Amino acid sequence: MLLLGLVATATLAANGARRLRFMAVAFLGVSLAAHLIAGPATSLAQLSVNATAALTSAAVLFVAARDGRYGEDPGWRLWLSTVVAAASTATAFAFLRTVATADVQIVLLGEDPSGITQEVAAFWLLSSGIAILLTARGAVRGSLGALLMLSGAQLFVGLAPGPQLAFTLLLSWLEVVVALAGAFLIVNERALRET
Repeated sequence: MLLLGLVATATLAANGARRLRFMAVAFLGVSLAAHLIAGPATSLAQLSVNATAALTSAAVLFVAARDGRYGEDPGWRLWLSTVVAAASTATAFAFLRTVATADVQIVLLGEDPSGITQEVAAFWLLSSGIAILLTARGAVRGSLGALLMLSGAQLFVGLAPGPQLAFTLLLSWLEVVVALAGAFLIVNERALRET
């Protein structure tokens, strides 16, 4: 539960950031905290691939900013996306608690054998990403929303039975491609503003 709070706090920090460089660092925190939730169920190879993709994506956005002043003010969009994500996550948690076949025992720190915490974190990231994308005004927040959605999808893949390394590689590669596409859009958007 403590890691779930860390994921939510880091997501809010990334969503509320006015500077792209801070947003990139906060996204790295979101991604690493999200994959810590999976815990022992994640193999070392999967964790390495996910961490490398998160670090690469954050570095691409950090470099695309070019300086510490560039970014986008979220304004009212921060509150709207947070309310939408919180409401949909609370609804999902209530639904997932009733669907779980095992007894749900939520612990403050440690592994959750039922997987509910990982599902809620994944849904929080997906709903936050969608809400940010829907309220995005430019490429900065649009890139963040897409990256948060991919982080949530990676958590859902971690719940699937059987080998998951191929899906992990696919989603990690897609995360880096989205970061590169976002950086391309950010650089072009900045060039248009400066001319």
